Amino acid sequence: MSRLPHVCGLCLLLRIWQLLALAPFRFGGRVGARCQRWVTLSAALRCLLLTSVAPVILWKSAAMYEATNVRHSAVFKAIAMATMTGDVCISLALQGAQLWHRKELAELVNSLARLHRSRRLSWWSTLFLWLKLLFSLYELLCNVPFLEGAGARLPWHQLLAYGVQLYVQHVTSVYANGLFGGMLLILECYNQLEQGDPALERLLHSERCWLKVVQRFVKVFQLGIFLLVFGSFVNILANMYAFMSYFVAQHGVPLTISNNCMILAVQLYALILAAHLCQVRSGQLRKSCLQLEYVPEGLTPEKAMTSTPFPLVSPTGSVEFSILGLFTLDNSFWLFLVSYAMNFIVIILQFGLKNMKHA
Repeated sequence: MSRLPHVCGLCLLLRIWQLLALAPFRFGGRVGARCQRWVTLSAALRCLLLTSVAPVILWKSAAMYEATNVRHSAVFKAIAMATMTGDVCISLALQGAQLWHRKELAELVNSLARLHRSRRLSWWSTLFLWLKLLFSLYELLCNVPFLEGAGARLPWHQLLAYGVQLYVQHVTSVYANGLFGGMLLILECYNQLEQGDPALERLLHSERCWLKVVQRFVKVFQLGIFLLVFGSFVNILANMYAFMSYFVAQHGVPLTISNNCMILAVQLYALILAAHLCQVRSGQLRKSCLQLEYVPEGLTPEKAMTSTPFPLVSPTGSVEFSILGLFTLDNSFWLFLVSYAMNFIVIILQFGLKNMKHA
């Protein structure tokens, strides 16, 4: 895919996807991505194995809270177990969805690879991609203090269950990084085309090709994006409640909870912002085509001189990250999530103040 895989990061993401069974196909050579039976069988067996051991992992992980010195309330433990169960279920659902759509995913990867050979990521896009990857690594390293503090008191089977749980939960972060990298590549194509020769025929041809790629991208990943956005937002709300509960009970600031909430919010906003910028650049490209005096097919000079109205239509398609027909990834959706979270904080504070007055 790239002559500089150590700089770009997209090839590294693809290899990690293959390692975590998010890309159940082979990739290499001139053929590109292609499905093979043994790769599909291996990914299916791994998904079935993780699904079968998931209840045991959650059961063993629930006992880890007893090994810590902090006395958590019953509500706090219930929320922690609910979010943990949701993370595991979403990760398994993402793996199953990728396995189900493996043929469409292979075709999409081949299309993105062709784009990548002609339109490489700029240094700014590469920098943002690597920052996103390092942010996910930081999220994984945030579990080290817990292992250092409570690892000596945990038996080996609980440590093993905790390791498998981290592996399953990290699948979601790697999946989000792959989506972010694909959106950066599409955004880079729009940016480079705007800076090039503004030939109308070239603009129309390129935009039609990229529109097909974006539509295929949304079609393949819309279920995964829905699960990712829903799970991340619910986790943010749960961490906000845990933060408030800890602050009221212990009169301190829990750094682990605040870091986790910040990481989830930044990763979610990065995904929404990338999708929003792709739609903005697509709109600017449509405007550029109209400014170049685009003449619709069938409009002859005689028809143009008459008073017969001719509908003015956009010469290119409209890029829209519509997810299952429920919402669109743009800034307005992000503002909706922020306003909902603020209302949630106000409700928590109201109940907290009432409980303190009764106490």
